[in-house]
Amino acid sequence: RRDSTVSLPVQENRLVIEDSLKQPDAVPRRRRIVVITRSFPRLSETFVIDHVRVLIQAGHEVIVIARRVDAASLSDQFGSSLQTVQLPPWTAFGTPSLLVGARRTVTWMRRHPTLLSSRIAWKRAFYAQRLKDLLVRLQPDLVHAHFGTNGIDAGIALEGESTPLVCNFHGFDATSFPHKHGWALYRATLQQATLVAHSNFMEALLVDHGLSRPTRIVMGVDRSIFKSRPRPDQWTAPLRLISVGRLDRKKGHDLAIDVLARLRQLAPELDARLRIVGAGPEAAQLRKLACSLGVDDSIHGPEPASHGEVAAALGESDIALVPSRVMPDGWQESFCRVAIEAMACGLPVVATPTGGLPDTVGSGGTIARRADAEALTEALLTTIRRSGPAEWARRVRTASEAYDISWMDSGYLELTRRLLQSVPEPRRN
Repeated sequence: RRDSTVSLPVQENRLVIEDSLKQPDAVPRRRRIVVITRSFPRLSETFVIDHVRVLIQAGHEVIVIARRVDAASLSDQFGSSLQTVQLPPWTAFGTPSLLVGARRTVTWMRRHPTLLSSRIAWKRAFYAQRLKDLLVRLQPDLVHAHFGTNGIDAGIALEGESTPLVCNFHGFDATSFPHKHGWALYRATLQQATLVAHSNFMEALLVDHGLSRPTRIVMGVDRSIFKSRPRPDQWTAPLRLISVGRLDRKKGHDLAIDVLARLRQLAPELDARLRIVGAGPEAAQLRKLACSLGVDDSIHGPEPASHGEVAAALGESDIALVPSRVMPDGWQESFCRVAIEAMACGLPVVATPTGGLPDTVGSGGTIARRADAEALTEALLTTIRRSGPAEWARRVRTASEAYDISWMDSGYLELTRRLLQSVPEPRRN
């Protein structure tokens, strides 16, 4: 019998996280799926939101566990259809609970002696004890962790249990994280998990470093939101470029600004403009760069935008720039959903040869020879000369059909169905 509340000790009191888990007597429970992520819902991680939504629509009982929960955004997007648990920090727990967690951490580490010298292994093992207590109370039929780092925590928490675990890799978790910490912790915690990847690049990374071959699930976009408009046969001024993504150096918005400056010099008749959509720490630096290059009057943004606003901004643009770069810490694009959102809106994509971008873009645009402004400008001019807007729109819409959100939804649901077949039906109240 499952508990109808989740209780976690907080010093002398008890923190009771109420949920709506109670079911009428004699009515079988729906299958309970716990989804683990770091922040929820997060604007830059709409793929997690889409996954949760399709599980709810399929009739599953879904509980999201996150370190941070945006209650206002959650209510706007899901109403009362979704339960969430914000995992409290260790500082909220009393000394006895801390000692129990520490003892269990030591026990787990001793079972994995090759990790004893790994500081990150100790840290994740200690964090996983809070998650373990919560999962014991929730008794899920399946756990789906988004990002490999959350998969590590879930793997530790579920070790020795029969609950199926899915670990969904997305990007930094298979690039910058193992670049710094290695792959041993993944191999120690995820050997029994079902892994999910969205690109050839990600699949190769996982297999090449000793993990099991992942299930491939299409990364999809809702083409009822991201949709194309009629476009002219010839390019006309002003030429509207767009760069979408977090304002972080790895996303290369500075390269997009440099490309704009070069294009305005090389092809002034196009009267090129650039729109930057996103939020993050680089906003001030990007504005300063635009001023120094003399193109600040030709740039709209940078500014944050909702999911629908991103779709509208793409629909008003002509060409999408995806100038991501490989970072010194190993990070690189593993897929890039923005690229397929742009393609669904009828925009050709001009991108750097970074990680999984060439696979994602395919025939839907042009891949630069290098990840620098000169090569991107060359690729942009090639795109303009190759075809007009209408022809590109037809081409990229065809390419984007393979990324329709229905393919992603069916992939997740089929994987969930297959794994739940091995789990006994939940008991009645």
